[in-house]
Amino acid sequence: MACREQGDLAGATQAFRKVLRLDKDHADAHLNLGSCLGLLGETDEALRHFARAAALAPRSPVVLLSQAQAFLDAGLPHRALAAADKALALAPGLVPALVLRAHALARLDHYTAARAAWRAAVAQAPEAPRVLNDAATFLMQDNRLSEAVALQQKARALAPDDRLIRRNLITVLMTEGQVEAAEAEVRAWIADIPDDAWAWRLLGDVLVRAGRFEAGRAALEKAWDLAPADDSIAVALTTTGRMGPDVPAADRILAREAEARAQGGLSVDLAYAAGKVHDDRKEWDAAFAAYSVANQTKGRLQPFDADAHDDEVAALIDTFTPALFERLRGVGSPSEVPVFVVGLPRSGTTLVEQIIASHPEAGGAGELTHFPRLEAELPWLTGDGTQAYPACVAGLRPETLAPFTAAYLETLAHFGGAGARRVVDKLPNNFLRLGLIALAFPRARVVFCQRDLADTCLSLHFQNFMGAHAYRHDLRTLGRYARASLRLKAHWETVLPLPLLTLDYAALVADPETESRRLLDFVGLSWDPAVLAFHQRRVQPVATASRWQVRQPITTRSVARWRAYESHLGPLLETLAD
Repeated sequence: MACREQGDLAGATQAFRKVLRLDKDHADAHLNLGSCLGLLGETDEALRHFARAAALAPRSPVVLLSQAQAFLDAGLPHRALAAADKALALAPGLVPALVLRAHALARLDHYTAARAAWRAAVAQAPEAPRVLNDAATFLMQDNRLSEAVALQQKARALAPDDRLIRRNLITVLMTEGQVEAAEAEVRAWIADIPDDAWAWRLLGDVLVRAGRFEAGRAALEKAWDLAPADDSIAVALTTTGRMGPDVPAADRILAREAEARAQGGLSVDLAYAAGKVHDDRKEWDAAFAAYSVANQTKGRLQPFDADAHDDEVAALIDTFTPALFERLRGVGSPSEVPVFVVGLPRSGTTLVEQIIASHPEAGGAGELTHFPRLEAELPWLTGDGTQAYPACVAGLRPETLAPFTAAYLETLAHFGGAGARRVVDKLPNNFLRLGLIALAFPRARVVFCQRDLADTCLSLHFQNFMGAHAYRHDLRTLGRYARASLRLKAHWETVLPLPLLTLDYAALVADPETESRRLLDFVGLSWDPAVLAFHQRRVQPVATASRWQVRQPITTRSVARWRAYESHLGPLLETLAD
């Protein structure tokens, strides 16, 4: 045990193997050897030792907890859940078992049950800061923002020096729209630890999301001074505005790029940052070369199966038919508040949201994750989790959707403010879920943003997205994804029992008033000239890649942008033309 406590996992492993050579049925030795092997990444062997320990000590919650954690680490949430439940049967209310149960259920996309498990863990351990922190993180992802903020604030009070808890509090405050509180929290952190690069980075992020770009840039430059090897700060700096020759941070990024190339290669973060600087300076070939490094590296780490995606689109088309909509009429909410702004990312969804949200009777909620989570959990809500989406949609009932639609409308009310008649959810890839949206809110409006596909795809290829956008790294795959989106859009236009407006980005930036009038008329709002000055209003923090652009006046600068890169885009253009 001494070796393990001192961090000598190899030494501890040898010691436990020696014990087992002397006594092959030593349960504690199997348990501890499994723990060491798990930390060393030897997952399969670790699981074998945990299984043996469980066989030798079947009523030991400690063994079952270790086994559950190992299953979770191995990507086996079903088995982790079973082990955690066995531990709870032996020791009801055991907090580590409740926590593991919650994690396993979330991995299985059974969010309703995971929510209950986290709340049970908090009830059992109301003074455990890391339990509160982890529960708050889940609840934030689950769109229970007020509850998440309250738990995170309590965790912060219990553990004032815990940097992770402090960071997560700032994140959830920003997510809920409490900009001033988030800024105050991060400035208090800096007052406590003035040379903490992480804190300065967070301050920069808060200020940039709030639209205070110069102050945000200064904070990020300070963070980079404190952590010069952290290339992610370089990427953050490129979100503060155009990286022209008069921006010292841009010169610093290019100097770092030259240094990295001389030393053997660019990191993904630095490649994206350098690409943005070169692009802003109209150095097209250098920009594409840098972005190519980033996409090739990320493409290896995030493979995308275009054939499988085509099959998913085909399944949506086969499932969501006029007959299905007729049979399931009445399962959703009659509310007319939601406006869904969808389309390929980088097609103008943020711009459209800001135009609508500038109307005095409307609001914007940003990119909500309610419908992706509903899609993932629907197999559990309509059955035992075995019938996959979209086939499981046939099992929808009013009582299935009622808790979801109520929680969704509560979120819209939070972001839209009192009396908002329309609130925008602008998660672009909800275009994949318009069938589900039509069932949940049959009186909602859908605005489908459309932009020249070459421009859209180029912008996607150049964007350092977080999360699931693996289709964008390879130009041919990106073209296939874009074409699939058009096939699905054509289907929705034919079968959806709710209004859908196609809004063209080029037309909108060429004639903002005409297109904005058409947009407001479609969503049921009277004309108000304030929508043309959306960039001047005080808005919710913008977390999307367009956080700088949407605070500028409308321009046509991004129309036909792809032509500057035409010589590099052969595979994309060929695929789009097929």
